[in-house]
Amino acid sequence: MAREPRILLFDEPLSNLDASLRVQMRNEIARLHNRLGSTMIYVTHDQVEAMTLADKIVVLNRGHIEQVGSPHELYQRPATKFVAGFIGSPTMNFMPAELRSGTADGCRVKAAGGGEVSLPQAGDAYSKGTSLTLGVRPEHLRLEAPQGDNCFDIVNVEYLGNEVYVYLEPKEGSTLLIHRSEAPSQWKEGQQVSLVPDTKHVHLFDESGAALMLSATRTAA
Repeated sequence: MAREPRILLFDEPLSNLDASLRVQMRNEIARLHNRLGSTMIYVTHDQVEAMTLADKIVVLNRGHIEQVGSPHELYQRPATKFVAGFIGSPTMNFMPAELRSGTADGCRVKAAGGGEVSLPQAGDAYSKGTSLTLGVRPEHLRLEAPQGDNCFDIVNVEYLGNEVYVYLEPKEGSTLLIHRSEAPSQWKEGQQVSLVPDTKHVHLFDESGAALMLSATRTAA
């Protein structure tokens, strides 16, 4: 840094620091970047460091580039299931789903353990009955009174001070889902609830792991 190089390479510089010191050093690196104006390439396995420091993130999986974009793009519109599961803490919820109908303007899917839901992803490239994966982040789930097939058991509630994590188990299957909300929370272990996703923030992935694109109508909007 004293030589003021045009490019700086950081290889996990904060990995051996404790949590509070990592926060301080992240801010120091951000201030240095703004002051020096140098290009900084930062290698890390810590998604918090990537999300808070980067203008552009390159997500690698087994040596292959999965997606390149801003932190906002990777979080809001992951291109693959790998990126969706890697970015975000707690991680994105994934549920097996089946395509019930699909057109260029949207599709309707049935999620395992839940009801049918209409989504803005274009489904005309897939046939009815195609196996998909539905993804939704913990903050984009709403809990309601149980209704029909859409029924989940609350198996644990974690209080973190400013927010609450509610862990849910479907009646059929063992995959735990996570709901995140602000504290305080009315939910308790042993209750049964239905899950209602915010359809504007639901993701669909095909069997190869690629994300289904939004319909042209939704993209234009």
